[in-house]
Amino acid sequence: MSCDDKVQRRGVLTRASIAGALAGVLVMAAGSVVMPLLAAAGQGAKQSEPGPEFADQVRSVLLSNPEVVLEVFALLERQEKEKQTAGARAAVEAEAAALFQGADARKGNASAPVVAVEFFDYQCGYCKGALPELAAALSGRNDVAVVMKEFPILGSTSEAAARLALAVRAEHGDEAYLGFHNALLSHKGGLNEAALSILAGAAGYDYPALVARGRQDDITSIIDGNRRLAQALSISGTPAFVFRDGEVVPGMMAADRLTAAFDRLSASTAAAQ
Repeated sequence: MSCDDKVQRRGVLTRASIAGALAGVLVMAAGSVVMPLLAAAGQGAKQSEPGPEFADQVRSVLLSNPEVVLEVFALLERQEKEKQTAGARAAVEAEAAALFQGADARKGNASAPVVAVEFFDYQCGYCKGALPELAAALSGRNDVAVVMKEFPILGSTSEAAARLALAVRAEHGDEAYLGFHNALLSHKGGLNEAALSILAGAAGYDYPALVARGRQDDITSIIDGNRRLAQALSISGTPAFVFRDGEVVPGMMAADRLTAAFDRLSASTAAAQ
């Protein structure tokens, strides 16, 4: 699950598009499913082209064999998933340098051979939930690095938090950034300017100075670049995880799923060496 107010609307659109495509797919399916049934019933064995009564015959067959409709929906869903998977792999390959070879901060072993990416928003509840899951998946291994991609999508406070964190990194380095990143995601309750100021002060930082630093062009460029990447990968929610073999996982991943993905990538990396 992910923080994205478009998810439910995307699901509705997908179902609507499937329903809209059903008629066309039924015609396609007629040759492989419906026509044999018609032939067996003696209603079209000699008919090579659909005639005027074809629609009535199809309707009759479907009413007698409703499982055909379920088969068509299953076929559509499978084809759509295959299309999305192929598109994601192509997009990841096209954006590989920006995803896996950029100068972003990394969790785990920064120089590890296995590299994954997380897009996140500091106000996203699922991102907060993913924090300990990722920590557990990385614990005890040094073969994985996870690139941190700030992707503020939940309003102006999300962007303010992202700019503040990136300012910490710009002024104090990666270790300080990762500590502040964890503090932001661990914060209980909503974020606002007062909360950001308190968190920055608790970490020993000059909040007004960091706010000013966060407005500078280099940090704007980082956020804009992450948004461009997300768009290229059709990512509209957080968290989202991207793996070097082309898998894009929208939504929170539990530690066992992350571990399985890291193991898969580690094995393929070792095999390629």
